[in-house]
Amino acid sequence: MMNREQIKKILYGLGKLLSILGLGFLFYKLSKEYTLESFYSHLVAYKFIILPLIIINLLSPMIGIVGWRLMLKKYAKKGFSYLTAYYYYSKTEIAKYLPGNVFHFVGRQAMASKLGISQMEMAKVSLLHNIFLIIGTFAATTAFTLFSSSIDIKIKLLLVIATIGSIVAIMFMYPSFSKTQKLKLAVVFAISIGLHGIMMGWIMQVQVKSMDPSLFFEVAAIYIISWFIGLATPGASGGLGVREGAFIAIAEFLHLPVATEVVLFSILFVRFINILVDLLMYLTTFLLPKRTIETIDL
Repeated sequence: MMNREQIKKILYGLGKLLSILGLGFLFYKLSKEYTLESFYSHLVAYKFIILPLIIINLLSPMIGIVGWRLMLKKYAKKGFSYLTAYYYYSKTEIAKYLPGNVFHFVGRQAMASKLGISQMEMAKVSLLHNIFLIIGTFAATTAFTLFSSSIDIKIKLLLVIATIGSIVAIMFMYPSFSKTQKLKLAVVFAISIGLHGIMMGWIMQVQVKSMDPSLFFEVAAIYIISWFIGLATPGASGGLGVREGAFIAIAEFLHLPVATEVVLFSILFVRFINILVDLLMYLTTFLLPKRTIETIDL
């Protein structure tokens, strides 16, 4: 029988392998559609959308931190401000790139005592956080698919059932949280995750002038699913390679009526924004004064 550490190592290794394979697949596709010069010219042509996308991407984790803080405060022995939660979240989130996914949760475990939370309570918060990421993914994906006429009704029905089922299931878990609080958390994370889909839909719409609303919502839904696949892959550095590979695979499987070069440019463009925002959030933690980080909000 394998022990827990051996299982972790295997999962971590598989995650890294998937990430490498995903990146290889992505670069193979890129080599078929772009030269370095043509890809750079695309970046220059669409530089005007960088700032709006950064703002949207920033809103996503900042809204998510609202939910994370609500969870933490349930167990904390002291009150703390939003900025305190922002500090610890942003400080640890960068670890999903190096060493890789899962390690941002390890970093939060190490900081538990500074928030007046025990190791066990922080583990409960991390588990609940992941549960609501799943619920938020189902909810946001379902919302987008309902507005897309090109997605099969059976897929829509399955997503609706999955969303309702996951919300009902969480109502019987974590009894210390009221049903109202759980519904609030579900909405917060659905909005936070939904912004990722809007980012992808928008960058594609900028390139495909004739893109109709139905296709916009389909693209958003596909991206959210691929975003979650990357997030849930242990060891993959922020889902790098896995997310992009998943998006390409799903788009091809569903015969998305968008040119391959547009798909490739879009997922790389959004990835660039993702990394930039995570880095910006991490760097801003050094600008927060110590008294702000330690603010007690009773």
